[in-house]
Amino acid sequence: MKTIFDTEISINIVATVIAFIIYAVLQIATAKSLKRYGQELRFPDQRLLYIKKFFKVFYVTTLLTSIVLIWGIDLQAALVILSSLFAVVGVGLFANWSILSNITASFIIFFTAPYKIGDTIRIVEGENGTEGRIEDIKMFYLKIRNSNGQIISYPNNLVMQKPTIIVASE
Repeated sequence: MKTIFDTEISINIVATVIAFIIYAVLQIATAKSLKRYGQELRFPDQRLLYIKKFFKVFYVTTLLTSIVLIWGIDLQAALVILSSLFAVVGVGLFANWSILSNITASFIIFFTAPYKIGDTIRIVEGENGTEGRIEDIKMFYLKIRNSNGQIISYPNNLVMQKPTIIVASE
């Protein structure tokens, strides 16, 4: 004979399975959309990787929140723990604002695509500009190879702040 408790657990299990299915569908749809977007703009797959990671973190956070709500875990206690965690992370990010600035700049570079891997650019910095071929676009910096063959790691936020000239586009 089934009790109300068994029925509630069954409902929670079904709701949890549905949450996981929605998570999987969103992950697949996002990956396909990003791949299509990347192909339209001829981005290499490695450039799309960090955008996929961002969406994965967002979806996992949403999934975990859904599971907490489905199973009726004490929300007040969970919020105290989460707010403490966010406070620590917030202080860390505020103390290191350039990390957040570089991540934001990498999203702008990715979605507006002012230049791409293979382009030769010149970053104007008064008398001491930086010029070279873009080898890679990372989450925090551009990897630029200058005419001497040296690799220069140039922070994304500085690239966004300084005039950048595309000398040659691949």
